[in-house]
Amino acid sequence: MIREESEEEHDELEDVAQGQQPQKQKDKAGLLSKALRAPLGTRTLSLHNLLDQAPFLEGQQMQLQYLERQQQHTEQIQQPPVTQQHQLPGPGPSMFAPEVDHTTEAETSKKSKKGPVWKRKHLVIEQINELIDELAEIDCNIALQAGDHIHANEVILTFGMSNTTLLFLKEAAKKRNFQVVVAEGAPMYGGHQQARQLAQAGINTTAIADSAIFAMMARVNKVLVGTHTVLANGGIMAPVGTHVVALAAKHHSCPFVVLTGLHKLSPLFPHDPSVTFNDFRSPAEIIDFDVVAEAFPADLEDGTDPEDVYVHVANPMFDYVPPELISLFVTDTGGYTPSYIYRLLAEYYTREDYDLNSKAVHALSR
Repeated sequence: MIREESEEEHDELEDVAQGQQPQKQKDKAGLLSKALRAPLGTRTLSLHNLLDQAPFLEGQQMQLQYLERQQQHTEQIQQPPVTQQHQLPGPGPSMFAPEVDHTTEAETSKKSKKGPVWKRKHLVIEQINELIDELAEIDCNIALQAGDHIHANEVILTFGMSNTTLLFLKEAAKKRNFQVVVAEGAPMYGGHQQARQLAQAGINTTAIADSAIFAMMARVNKVLVGTHTVLANGGIMAPVGTHVVALAAKHHSCPFVVLTGLHKLSPLFPHDPSVTFNDFRSPAEIIDFDVVAEAFPADLEDGTDPEDVYVHVANPMFDYVPPELISLFVTDTGGYTPSYIYRLLAEYYTREDYDLNSKAVHALSR
């Protein structure tokens, strides 16, 4: 061993003397330079791996093999399918066998449960919510104008029960002192509830029967009523008995003011023959059935037809008030005269809406 090491040292000394590098340093320098001269994509970050050439070369070979396999795979995918010659199948079970559906029960149940998607659903919901909020604020917007229409020490007459009129009078009572005369509004007698709520609000209130309206109108300064519908000609459909109040106010030259929101504006005219504007309620609100039964005689010996003995009771719901009996409309957007209704119709309706309503009414009437 000592001799061999000394021989190796002697060979190295001779190489140095001749100006040559030792063999081991040549090998190490060659490996490092080869590794550093390699492309940037194949260089490693560890100097130990650069010097260890065997694993470095194995890694390059594995990378090349992986790239070749990826290229072969992409070529197989891009190749068009091999066309086969079309042959007429002979008679056999495969020719008449039904197609097999490989979809699972879970997939079919998911498809059946999943309904159509409406993309504009959220927009419609937002518009409906805005409409609901607007309807809730209509009575408040009308009540804010109470100070402009009711003055101190006035006598106001109202008819039946109306939430819009009630809120209007309560708002005016915050700044003015006045009196209210409430007609009972038979046969519903909503005026009883109206008078009670006005008295609870601290307003001087007087309740009268409907038959006393003409007698009390001489002491009234203004009439305030609600309405069910505002028609295209400026007339209104109001609770039954309102026409009597309007006639009495016209006779005594008393302003007849209607409180309504513009959502009650209708493009229909009262003379439209295809539309029934009125409806009838139960006769029991006017007279009991026992009273009608007592009117029948015990026996009809004189040969009178029993149908001729019947008492017919009519109980309509609404009255039509023509525009010439109305002084002013107080709406959520301001005050308007009946002659201005046609302008409001042009703003809120189009001709397409007119045709749509007429077609809908015609379809319902058949």
